[in-house]
Amino acid sequence: MHLPYLSTSALLVLLSATSQTLAANYFHGVTASNSAPNSGAYRCRTQAEWNDLARTARSNGFSSLRILGFDCNALDLASSAAASAGITVLAGIYFSNLSWALADPPRSESRASDIQGTVAANLVQINNEVQVFRAAIGKYGAGRYKGLTIGNEVADDPGLIAAKVADVRGYLGSIGINTPVSTVHTWVAVRDSPQAFCIGDFVGANAHAFYDGNVVGGDAGSFLFNTVIPSLRRACPGKPIIISESGWPSRGGSNGRAVASPAEEYAAIRSLNCAAKNDRSVNVYAFEADDQTWKGNDNERSFGLFGKVRFEGDINNAC
Repeated sequence: MHLPYLSTSALLVLLSATSQTLAANYFHGVTASNSAPNSGAYRCRTQAEWNDLARTARSNGFSSLRILGFDCNALDLASSAAASAGITVLAGIYFSNLSWALADPPRSESRASDIQGTVAANLVQINNEVQVFRAAIGKYGAGRYKGLTIGNEVADDPGLIAAKVADVRGYLGSIGINTPVSTVHTWVAVRDSPQAFCIGDFVGANAHAFYDGNVVGGDAGSFLFNTVIPSLRRACPGKPIIISESGWPSRGGSNGRAVASPAEEYAAIRSLNCAAKNDRSVNVYAFEADDQTWKGNDNERSFGLFGKVRFEGDINNAC
């Protein structure tokens, strides 16, 4: 059999098409703060800024946005932006202590453990925001939502968190809304309290190799898929897994072997993307869309990706 002759130009076109076919972003989505990037103080994103973020996420190969809270009218704004871009939303109800929640604007997303509230202290807010989610389903359709999470790394009794997840799941099911419901905690917390954190429709876990202290950026993907995910599967057999945050800071102090730098952030994101290629059953959300300079230290402020890490033609072509 004789192969057909291809001219040099045709061969180049074929190779280019093959390269584009192989290029892919294997992250499922990206987590985004409700605050505009690099604004110093916490400032709510506008609809135009959400639209731009959703388009940027889609153009870089992400198929979902994760929001951590409903402050700043974020559920509606992000859902509208996601609908326009043709991507989904992983919606999160975030709750904190009363004094923080009453701040102007409410800092719903801080990860500092000393301001985490309890389920009981925030019951009215949680229930009200379940109704906000119900309204969003009516407006944007159930297919717009990857899931709903109740709390993010909440510092409360795991059993009480689990009970509220079951309550919300039961309520939504009773009115015909079958969106998957769970909570999100650190992967270590899920591993150590499976009776509570495996109760949802999926396992929601934050997993940052940087905070382990024994991992360099280039091994972040191996850490996630060879250490974290096997631990979660043993803890919660048969449950779908969503890694709701995984990233690396570009500034700030080191943590053991983990160095915060642009080069290490790039290496970590590249490693995570290639590792995710080999197990498509796990949905990984990159953390986070952009730098958030209102946060408490340079590590927390510098996990941002867009404008710092190039996906198209770089990360997406690495594996």
